[in-house]
Amino acid sequence: EAKYTSHEVIIDEEQIAWFEDMLKKHPAEDGWKIFMFSHAPPNGSGLRVLQENHVVNGCCWLNHSDEANCRRFIELVREHRSIKAWFSG
Repeated sequence: EAKYTSHEVIIDEEQIAWFEDMLKKHPAEDGWKIFMFSHAPPNGSGLRVLQENHVVNGCCWLNHSDEANCRRFIELVREHRSIKAWFSG
């Protein structure tokens, strides 16, 4: 259901709700250290090095064409300090 391209990676409402619940149950204050892995990087991550596909196809970030979910996702990442690293590739 990618709006612009087959390369777009979509995190749907159900997955975002699961992600938010998981983060709330594993706070940094309790000593949790979370490492995230995803094929596409989150939009808003500050990624500066773009691979060939990102240059040709500007919507290769998570939920790129869904502004509300894109913003919600990166805000969850920024809010929950238990996320210590994010790996995409």
